[in-house]
Amino acid sequence: MFRFTRFPYPSFRRIRHILVVWVIETIALLLLEKWLPGLTLTSGEAAILGVAAIGLLNAVLRPILLYLTITITVLTFGLLSFLLNVVIVILAAEIVPGFSIANNGTAILVVLGITLINTLVTNLLSLDENDSYYRSVILRMQKGIAPPKNKTAHGLIILQIDGLAKEILDFAIESEYMPTLKKWQSSQKYKIQGWDCGLPSQTSASQSTIIYGKNEDIPAFRWYEKENQKLIVSNHLNDTALLEKRFIKSESLLSDNSSSVGNMFSGGAIKSAITMSQIYSMRSIPTRTGYLYNYFLNPYNFTRTLFLMIIEFFREIFQSLKQFFQKRPKIRRGLLFAIERTISAILLRDISTHLVIEDMFHGYKTIYCTYVGYDVVAHHAGIKSPSALGVLRGIDKQINRIHKANRLTKRDYHIVLLSDHGQTQGLSYRQRYKTTLEQTIHNMLSNQYRVVDAGDSKEIKGYVNSILIEALKPYERMNHAAKKLYQQIKQKTNEYHYFDFPTEPLPQQKDDIVVCTSGNLALIYFNFSTHTLTLEEIVLKFPHIVQSLIQHPGIGFVMANTQYLGPIVFGKDGIRYLESNQIDGQDPLLNYGKNASYHLKKLIKQPHCGDLVINSKYDPSSQEAPAFEDLLGHHGGLGGFQTHAFLAYPAIFTTPNEIVDAENLHHVLKDWQTRLNQLMKDL
Repeated sequence: MFRFTRFPYPSFRRIRHILVVWVIETIALLLLEKWLPGLTLTSGEAAILGVAAIGLLNAVLRPILLYLTITITVLTFGLLSFLLNVVIVILAAEIVPGFSIANNGTAILVVLGITLINTLVTNLLSLDENDSYYRSVILRMQKGIAPPKNKTAHGLIILQIDGLAKEILDFAIESEYMPTLKKWQSSQKYKIQGWDCGLPSQTSASQSTIIYGKNEDIPAFRWYEKENQKLIVSNHLNDTALLEKRFIKSESLLSDNSSSVGNMFSGGAIKSAITMSQIYSMRSIPTRTGYLYNYFLNPYNFTRTLFLMIIEFFREIFQSLKQFFQKRPKIRRGLLFAIERTISAILLRDISTHLVIEDMFHGYKTIYCTYVGYDVVAHHAGIKSPSALGVLRGIDKQINRIHKANRLTKRDYHIVLLSDHGQTQGLSYRQRYKTTLEQTIHNMLSNQYRVVDAGDSKEIKGYVNSILIEALKPYERMNHAAKKLYQQIKQKTNEYHYFDFPTEPLPQQKDDIVVCTSGNLALIYFNFSTHTLTLEEIVLKFPHIVQSLIQHPGIGFVMANTQYLGPIVFGKDGIRYLESNQIDGQDPLLNYGKNASYHLKKLIKQPHCGDLVINSKYDPSSQEAPAFEDLLGHHGGLGGFQTHAFLAYPAIFTTPNEIVDAENLHHVLKDWQTRLNQLMKDL
């Protein structure tokens, strides 16, 4: 028995919408016939029937073809979906009299032309891209679900904007880059406050603590475990899974009927999509389709995302060339970054929004989603650059779409926005001093010891891995073959890879020194001992290293543990004893925030913290600090906006006056969940 779909507006409007799209695409086809020599239409009737045939074939064949090819569709980031449209246009030309296409190249141009004209005209007619998204995506998801009259269940949506500092958020709101948030704040329905994310100021440490309420051993983005000579990197899928195993038995924000979308950690959620720690245990994914099937099934999603990705790619090319000629801090932005930006700022963003809205209609109690685009772009373009602010404008639209979808869901979702950390900006250490930290230490030791750099950050790689391996999961043989093939390619190029191969083995000689950099924070490991060394043990072998480091103009302070006095922070003109808070000379932590001492004491107690902790020098007058990696915007240590995260929440909730680390924020969010549960019981 068939059930007719109930829409939240009268059926004649739905019919009118179909007719309008039909007319637009018919006109588009007639226009293309004038411009494309390989396209022939003998009459207007042929154009009308041609568009009708394309629509019918799309409705009938697309779900079947996509079901059979979803893995390759995801691996090609939707390109195969585009080629399916080309095949359908060719089939329509074979069926409809008076409609012919000379070759495959013409068919590709027809699909591109119809899509472009349709997208432009429908957006112009709706005057609002969000309204077009509402009609074309959200109402499709609501298909068969009656609009709720009274909502008796509550839910929480947590949207994390990776790397966005409170100060940059304020600027974006004031400058009209985020009109949705500005409207909410102006109406006094929402409050925005800053919070101190602490150390290390990076996603794996911050998000795991927000979700689980504790960070027992994530001292940086990457670190070295001396006892087994293993490098741990936060965005390597095997390492991310290993990290979550340390917490997974603990209660989290996502323990009860929850969903994780686009995160590093799942929190034990019953559904995890594009979540790095859970890629190898996605048992709930349907065998041949996966969570991404519905996204690519909707033609609007595909066409819109395709053109936005093309636009974003060329926007990056233009903006990078423009920045190259400007007299301001910059780093090289090549073709690989243009691809990274396109994936993170458009594809991952749009897929994440689709999955969040889908999960809302499924009624998950808590949904936690991360948008990574701003962080990726700010690393290369700058924290307040037009490129980065443009990404925030796009994220603001996603927030509005989720808000609109909330009107149609059975749960009353309360939307909370937060960031896991901020970013600080400045010319890199290499740009300023024409050398790396690894080379600096090597020179200080008169080239007598081998100093090994553990590599730099490629945060977006982990999320791309998540999409690729999630698509390949049902096909173990293909997965193995793809890895083997790509390994062969990698051996020739020795550059970028998007599968999770084992890290190159680190040196195992006792005289080796390992340098792990994370933004402007560096952990130094002396390999002559398997335990964490005290200052006394370090100076016995390297008597001048600490003094040499703090005299360098790019080093702000150096921290080491002592046998009897606890952790000590050394600056160029002073020393601070963290246990007693005694200061000799000028306080080396003066420019690094009022909670710097508290955060450093917590950091050095972590089991795999470095023997030495180095933080680059922050200049409060310019608000800049150099990263030890080749990044313009960076985070990981102390100084500037990188620890200045934000929290935006409905005014019905309350918070303490000060939130000093992610553990405090976890308890705040947990209290809100408890309050919503109580509201449900009262109803």
